[in-house]
Amino acid sequence: MANVDQLSQTPPPVGFRFDDRQVVVERDRQVRKLECCGVNPAIWGSAADPSFFAFYTIMAQRWTGRSINGNVHMSQAYILNAALPLDVPLWMKGEVVKIDPHPRGERVWAHFTFTDNDGIVRLRANRSSLNPGKTNADAPRISVPSLDLANMELVNETILEPDKVAAFSDEAENLIHSDPVTAKKFGFRAPIAGGLMASHIMLGGLVAEADQGGISELEGEISFLRPMFWDERLRFIATPADTAGPRLMTLIGDDDKPRCRATISHIRFGNG
Repeated sequence: MANVDQLSQTPPPVGFRFDDRQVVVERDRQVRKLECCGVNPAIWGSAADPSFFAFYTIMAQRWTGRSINGNVHMSQAYILNAALPLDVPLWMKGEVVKIDPHPRGERVWAHFTFTDNDGIVRLRANRSSLNPGKTNADAPRISVPSLDLANMELVNETILEPDKVAAFSDEAENLIHSDPVTAKKFGFRAPIAGGLMASHIMLGGLVAEADQGGISELEGEISFLRPMFWDERLRFIATPADTAGPRLMTLIGDDDKPRCRATISHIRFGNG
């Protein structure tokens, strides 16, 4: 395989359709990856964490022969219609729907579906990522929305560990998660955790809180606001579960700044 730095950094164009691919989340892999995030895998029972299928949307660009080295996950949306069982293949389809200028390159938006063998779409996973490139001084700056932390309560705490952060991203070949030299090359003081680690931590926190063995329905979106460095302590805080309207959640670093923001408009727990 060619070195990732020798592969094209150019993202697929708008309208590009990724090759259909059958993907599966194996139980052993879920256990290993969740342990990297400080999440107890047992809370998910026989259900797969939807975040694992979002990982395949990252790999979709890599599977075209393009590099994802230096790419940064910016947002991830989930529309889950039925629980995702472990060890059961689903068919993934995806398309690039928009590319926006960004101060550090281009922001690429892609939509994906995951369909079972009966033709039922179990999950829609829409994402955006920063493809690093030439500085674009004319691109609009992305504002960080404020959060009313006073109305949120602590769910749990996680301390990231460098070896586990690196192990979490070992398949993706994005060295900003494991190599300090590469991280600095792309403007980070140290390697950063993959954005989906935040998704695993927060969805895992909700599943542990409900204690019903998984998630059967979900509508929500995570925006990744600031890097999570590979040795940070993160506090997961959220509005109370019985709050009317969408539930707001975030991970807070030691500097009291949010690393991400999630809005959950609908969720139902269980694995059936």
